[in-house]
Amino acid sequence: MATFRVLLPSPLPADEAWRRVLDLRAHDRLIPLTRVTRGMVPPDELGPGSRFVARTGVGLVGFDDAMVLDEVTPPTGAEPGTARIRKEGKVIRGSIELVVMTRASGSVVDWRQEIRVLGVPRALGWLVAGASRAAYGMALRRLLAHD
Repeated sequence: MATFRVLLPSPLPADEAWRRVLDLRAHDRLIPLTRVTRGMVPPDELGPGSRFVARTGVGLVGFDDAMVLDEVTPPTGAEPGTARIRKEGKVIRGSIELVVMTRASGSVVDWRQEIRVLGVPRALGWLVAGASRAAYGMALRRLLAHD
C-alpha cells in the first residue's frame, strides 16, 4: 500500500473549501477522464454510508473507483471538517482522510491517502504514491479554484 499527502492552502473559508472538495458534481466536470456514474449528490447530502462510483478511462478502457463515506463532519467555526472515505473498487483500494481547517487567511485542505492498485507490486509503491500525489493535487486545485 502506498501513502501520500496533499496539503493545500486556500483563500476560501473552510466551509466553502469543504463544499468544493466534496461536490461530486464538480468532480464530474473538472477531473479529466473521470465521470461520477453513481451517487452524484451535492456535498450537503453526503453522510456516513454514502456510496459513489467514479469511472476513470477513455471509451471502453477504464475502471470504476467505488467509494464509501465512513465518517463526515463538516467544519463549523474554528472546528475543522473531517471525512473518512474507503475505496473498495476492484482496481483501486485504500482510504482517504480529509481535513479542512480554518486559517487566518482562509483555509487549509489536508488530503491523506493510502492507495493500492491491483497488479502493481509493493516495490513500486513510491511510483504509485508520486503519480497519485500529482493527480490528486491537480484535481484538488481545480476543485478549489472553480466557482
